[in-house]
Amino acid sequence: MTDSFVLVRWVFLGLRWLTENVTSGSIVLTIIIFTVAMRGITIFGDIKSRKSSLKMQEIQPDLQKLQKKYANNPQKLQQAQSKLMKERGVSMLGGCLPLLLTMPVFIFFFNAFRTWGYEHMVRLLVELAETGSSELFGEFRFLWVTNIWQPDNGMKPVVMAAESFLAIPNLKNLIYFQENPAAAEVFTRLGLFVEDVKNIPAASIVEYNRLVAPITQQYAGYSNGWFVLPVLSGVTMLFSSWLTQKNQPKADTGSPGAGTGKMMMWMMPIVSFMFCLTNNAAFAVYWTISNVVSTLTNLALNKKFKKDKEKEERMAPVS
Repeated sequence: MTDSFVLVRWVFLGLRWLTENVTSGSIVLTIIIFTVAMRGITIFGDIKSRKSSLKMQEIQPDLQKLQKKYANNPQKLQQAQSKLMKERGVSMLGGCLPLLLTMPVFIFFFNAFRTWGYEHMVRLLVELAETGSSELFGEFRFLWVTNIWQPDNGMKPVVMAAESFLAIPNLKNLIYFQENPAAAEVFTRLGLFVEDVKNIPAASIVEYNRLVAPITQQYAGYSNGWFVLPVLSGVTMLFSSWLTQKNQPKADTGSPGAGTGKMMMWMMPIVSFMFCLTNNAAFAVYWTISNVVSTLTNLALNKKFKKDKEKEERMAPVS
């Protein structure tokens, strides 16, 4: 079991625990609490990154002198820049580190939310098979989104298609089945465990469609959303990234890390939009809230460091 899988598992279990023990089954409230808690943990890294960015701004004049001195010797320039940064305690990546970490964090939490969604869908199918009741499906609604475990997408149905659900790899390994052997027996009996996801048995598709028929009939002709969350996730990601990049020093093209932050600033909003357009709305809610909290954190830190700088300038001795 890889370290990344273990981390995804713990995040998923944390989300589940909050839902069952704190928020009384409210998926969105769980996401809000979880997001704020995660931002609270990472704020110390944000502060450290911002301090590194300020140090980078302070040494810009020295970096420019080195660029002029070694204009015809790129290798010597890089060595001199690295030495200067090390002496001044400045990271080469500096303030753009949060943007560089955005992608792995995005993928990491995406996998945790996807697992969370799979479990809810499994629980719904077991309930339909055992009691014929679709009461659990009512908990999946969020404002205009009928099923938060489907994308907020006007071209997607309210229930995952049989071919999509039955093609989920390693469904047997879901934690829910390990904790509930009876549920695993139900899935085995109904033929919902598919060994070869590239060749899904027709009988399994028929059985799945039979189980979800009460829901698909009730919402016949409905789509699952209006594309709102994918757009919000992309826009808030762009603003959050722009705000972070805006407060970084304007490095020349020859400086270490130059251009990396700018590339990430434009790439991540596009990735956010595409992922949230095609994957469950619960993750889109999380990512949008995370972007908003990140933006508010950046604004607060900007204000704090600006005041600190003004205070230092007032207290500095007059030469």
